[in-house]
Amino acid sequence: MSGVVNVPGIEVPFTGGQTLTIPPLSLGALEQLLDRINAVMGGASMDVSSIGTVIDAAHAALKRNYPEMTRDQVGDLVDLANMREVLEAVMSASGLEAKPVDASGEALAP
Repeated sequence: MSGVVNVPGIEVPFTGGQTLTIPPLSLGALEQLLDRINAVMGGASMDVSSIGTVIDAAHAALKRNYPEMTRDQVGDLVDLANMREVLEAVMSASGLEAKPVDASGEALAP
């Protein structure tokens, strides 16, 4: 990965000691992904579609700073341990509030 960060964002450490800067989503990417992201952040149960949404959102954001990064590479970087942190970084960097939910999918009180 190139060491030049073109778009500021949130630094997230990944397995293997690699830290990447996750910038905001472009408006075009946000337009395409917003409904899917809201479903995942709203507590939808984990399924193949929600996993794909996390990978797609992370890839759309990361490729702004790391244009050579493929979706498959992002899929290998994101795992169950960091999936929520990665999606929250994408949301926060994009100026959208991630709403924490409990195991049942209910929004937690602030």
